Amino acid sequence: MARQFRHLRAQYYDGEPARARALRGYHLKEQEIAGLITTETSHPPRFSIPSHSHDLPSFYLVLEGALTEFSGGAECDHGACSVVFTPAGHIHRNTFHDGGGRCFLVELTAPWAERLDTAGVTLRTPLVAGAGELARLGLRLHREFRHADSASGLAAEGLALEILAGFARHPGFLRGGDLPGWLLRVRDLLHDRFAERLGLAELAGEVGVHPVHLARAFRKRFRLTPGEYQRRLRVAHATGQLATTRSTLAEIALSAGFADQAHFSRVFKDATGWTPAKFRATFSVG
Repeated sequence: MARQFRHLRAQYYDGEPARARALRGYHLKEQEIAGLITTETSHPPRFSIPSHSHDLPSFYLVLEGALTEFSGGAECDHGACSVVFTPAGHIHRNTFHDGGGRCFLVELTAPWAERLDTAGVTLRTPLVAGAGELARLGLRLHREFRHADSASGLAAEGLALEILAGFARHPGFLRGGDLPGWLLRVRDLLHDRFAERLGLAELAGEVGVHPVHLARAFRKRFRLTPGEYQRRLRVAHATGQLATTRSTLAEIALSAGFADQAHFSRVFKDATGWTPAKFRATFSVG
């Protein structure tokens, strides 16, 4: 069992009546599979996990809801189907948003860490990936966790290796602490209002800078235009809805800010390589 979750259980669970735990909605399910320590958690709205670090390198998949992770003066929002790698010893804290959330944590035991070192793979920095290949692999790994059989260990090992290989090739890292205040506000506006029509002039007016300066600074910092960044947020939201809800495609398209279902389907396939219906049929965890 993961040592940091033993610590969290001691802090939040020990001596608390079972009914109180159920009402608060913080639950743990843990098991070891293929030498990986896997844990699923469910958190109520605005639930906060205080500053902590993990004894083992790990990654987690946001199954439902959204949270903000704070570390080293930086903060980063993680929506449904975000996959986040955390190196051992990295101090951070998490606060879930108004809808609460559900997460799937995978910790790498010593043999896994040694395996990475032997392969020359060095993961020393927090990394985050949105909806895409790593999310699909994470959902498949979660399915093996939920419906384990005699072949699950082999399947889980292969999926975890693919996820780690994806992180080893990932150029991104947790960002935010060194952003100028106005650019941080632009990023936060995009996260808060991703489903709205937001023009460059409106964003620039909100933060008091020239639109051209905003466009150049944003692209330099995030390697995406504001419009591309917003589109990724919409796809990430839609991915979470497809995997964890029974909402219709039209309802998901509307909630994500797409013009209609056809527009949603076209953008989603361009971004992920899957139609929304095929993605739901393959990766639904509901």
